[in-house]
Amino acid sequence: MSLYENRRCKCKEEFLITKKRKSTNRSEGKPIQYPEPDFSEIKSKIFQIKYEKEFSLKAKLILNSFENKYLYYAIDDILYNFQSNPRERDSLLSILYSPVLSVHNNLSINLFDIWIHEIYINKVSKRNKFLENNSNNFEPFNYLTLKLLYKPKLEIKKQETLW
Repeated sequence: MSLYENRRCKCKEEFLITKKRKSTNRSEGKPIQYPEPDFSEIKSKIFQIKYEKEFSLKAKLILNSFENKYLYYAIDDILYNFQSNPRERDSLLSILYSPVLSVHNNLSINLFDIWIHEIYINKVSKRNKFLENNSNNFEPFNYLTLKLLYKPKLEIKKQETLW
């Protein structure tokens, strides 16, 4: 008998060790499903947001993963993935909150009835035309195009008075 066999577990069970993500509302119940393709009840709104800074590779990957995702899950992903970088987390959340609050306030849409349908990142370099043509003085910025789907509120009919 070798030294290794003496210290080995005698129960012969296999153990699988995985690091689990902290429990969120997502894991406590059924996830909210993306809306069905019946667009008769579902409306859309497109926003184009100018972002002056450069997106990190991680931010680009996270933003691209938001397509066809419920808004609450997108916010949860940003909060979870950018815990170590609060500056980038806050800027991504502000990018996401701005159009969502616009839809919520202007159209009286419940925040739980908003989905992210499409998201595009376009990098644009703007040349300063007053400087020399040969100079490399570019002002890079990003345009983020965000298409949100939402369910409009049902109109509430007022009851007629009895007298």
